[in-house]
Amino acid sequence: MNTLIHNVDRDCVNSLGIPVDNLTREGAVERIVELAKRRDGRARLVSTLNVDFLVNALGTGFQRARHPELLEVLRQSDLVTADGFPILWLSRIAGRPLPHRVCGSDMVPSLAARAVQEGLSLFLLGGGEGVGARAAETLRTQNPGLRIAGTAAPMIHSAGPGLTHAEEDDVALVEAINRSGADILLLGLGNPKQELWFNRNRHRLEVPVSIGVGGTFEFIVGSVRRAPAWMQRCNLEWVFRMTQDPARLWRRYALGLAKMVALSLPLAWSRLTQRLAFGRGRRALPSAPQWRQLWSSRDDSLAVVRLPRLVARDYLENLVREVQTTLSDGTLRLLDFSRVKHIALEAHHALFTLSELQRLRNDRIVLLGMSDELRRRLASARVLDMLQTTDGDALSSLDSGRAGAGTGCRTYLLEQTALVFLSGRVDARGLADMGFVESLRQTATDRLVIIDVRNVDLLESTAIVALMSLHAGRGDAAPGVYLSGASPNVRQMFRMANLGAPARFLDDAGLLALIAGEEPGHD
Repeated sequence: MNTLIHNVDRDCVNSLGIPVDNLTREGAVERIVELAKRRDGRARLVSTLNVDFLVNALGTGFQRARHPELLEVLRQSDLVTADGFPILWLSRIAGRPLPHRVCGSDMVPSLAARAVQEGLSLFLLGGGEGVGARAAETLRTQNPGLRIAGTAAPMIHSAGPGLTHAEEDDVALVEAINRSGADILLLGLGNPKQELWFNRNRHRLEVPVSIGVGGTFEFIVGSVRRAPAWMQRCNLEWVFRMTQDPARLWRRYALGLAKMVALSLPLAWSRLTQRLAFGRGRRALPSAPQWRQLWSSRDDSLAVVRLPRLVARDYLENLVREVQTTLSDGTLRLLDFSRVKHIALEAHHALFTLSELQRLRNDRIVLLGMSDELRRRLASARVLDMLQTTDGDALSSLDSGRAGAGTGCRTYLLEQTALVFLSGRVDARGLADMGFVESLRQTATDRLVIIDVRNVDLLESTAIVALMSLHAGRGDAAPGVYLSGASPNVRQMFRMANLGAPARFLDDAGLLALIAGEEPGHD
């Protein structure tokens, strides 16, 4: 499925919940040219991530974003470059160092030269009064033959009273951009305005690719000076910029740096604990997931995988790749995280793919069993919030055959296991009408049987008598019969029936272990 924004093979690193692509400036330009040639009706966005983005998008609390929409726009960008040395620093903490900064002020001149070669046209949106037009003229002078589709510097609203009619105000502008036939739209509106403007207009933009370039137009025309080359190479451009406008920038940079440190410290701690847990590469770790698949019918199946205690990059990539390549087969996939202590930071990029797959398939990919410790680690890396996880009864989704006031039954079969879900009000008559006991008695001769009762509203004593008969006459060598998902009321009914030792009860971890072919713990 190559149409995914976060294809598992996309070479990127997690930077506090935002995927940053591992590209040089030349590689980024080539990728943008490729996107500009796609005329498939989808508007794509390229973002240049710096500290301002992180400060504007993220809250200091793990469970809260400062600007949820901006964060989502950045996560859904088709390409994200590292514009600033703190982003490179974050990539080193994550164990996948990015080689170079790729900022808009360097990328736009290179892109203009490449656009001449490819016959692509640019539209410049933003900048101060006349700045965009002057930047366009400068680029055209530096790159003879460059096609400028147009420029515009309108008043754009992303917050405040003007936001109430902003979408209507954008109509004429978007129509003008579309009529220009531009291949690439340069958004010089500043962060977060340019990203929010793109997001509210993406459904009607016909330009193949838009790029948020911030104050690049000012650099091009020279109204704002760039730092000397040696300062750029030493990642000291921010120092130079602060000396140019200290009254405005010192507080902004100080606050940004302080917040960056606050955001990074939990990640650095996770990196340290991970190095201790993984033994600095000396520990042999599994690289391929082992799925156990159960069939309910030709078109309906269940696959379960129990992730290991330590999840390395190649393991998670292979797991997500399997989910991605089999997405259309309709299988309900349960990913059991109950044993997981650490997911390697360098593997977190695969979680962006998993999150996108969950959105595409709704309830067909279920993540369950995450411990509080694992949740804290994922939250500190800012990826927990994008995953659909459950602390509750995700296994109840397997039983789609609820019967209201009657008795419902749904069965999944594995070569050596039968998983049977009962639901509704269960009594002996309902079981007899389905031929439940006779069928299971035959099945239990050569299969382990798990009867799940989590969706049972009432288990009557007559039904308990029928279920207990499954144990009668069974030899020691015969596979076992287990009961899972039993509520306190169901357990109490077994006690009140007073028919001796009931079937062995399983908690959800034991149920998943049994399905995965492992020895379960008993509840």
